[in-house]
Amino acid sequence: MKKTTAIVFLAFFSWITSQGQESKFKFGINLFPNYSTGIISNDGLTPPEVVASIEEREISKPSFSALIFTEYSLKEKAFIGLGIGYQNNGERTTKAQIYTGYDPVTGTFISDPSFPTDARFVYNHHNIEIPLYFRYVFGNKFFVMLGTSGIVNFSNTISSVFYYENGSKEKNTENDDLIDARRFNISANFGIGMDYLRKDRFSLFIFPYAQYGLLGISKSVNLNRNMLSIGLSTGIRI
Repeated sequence: MKKTTAIVFLAFFSWITSQGQESKFKFGINLFPNYSTGIISNDGLTPPEVVASIEEREISKPSFSALIFTEYSLKEKAFIGLGIGYQNNGERTTKAQIYTGYDPVTGTFISDPSFPTDARFVYNHHNIEIPLYFRYVFGNKFFVMLGTSGIVNFSNTISSVFYYENGSKEKNTENDDLIDARRFNISANFGIGMDYLRKDRFSLFIFPYAQYGLLGISKSVNLNRNMLSIGLSTGIRI
């Protein structure tokens, strides 16, 4: 059975490779480790000082996307591509003190060992991404890529870390049902890169890449967030 599986896999790989060599189509896998953050937009109902306080506390989050794609050669150095894959983005907060009250007489912070003193939160958005792009090659290996992605959100989670006076931590992850998530979104994508290794049957590429969500992640909230992801994309094209 193992030999049969290996033969089928090799035959499939050889077929894909031959398609890339004999036709105008190329196939590949793309990995996109990045940092993402939510660019806050205010509908005007939230005071500016509140928005500034939130922006100061929220920071970028390590994120990751992965997809498979196919490219079609329009001419020697111009290509259009279509893909599908998984996309993760979101934001996180810095560690901050949890307010539990102050003594009205002394003005000191009220501390209870049974309650956490500090907390931080990580917000994760899990999506299906369908990119459509145009790639143009300069010289032998450099290229520019411009496109858009359809985004289908299927899950949102909050991971919390609570810190206690005794040095212990409490970690929890739960579904985020409070953001009134937009299920369908669209992003603008841009990258400039190079094929750093080119062989007859495949090429390896790498390029700085940015994605910006054109619509907020929520459908109706006072403070919305447009997701921005910036990182280094890499992969193989055959």
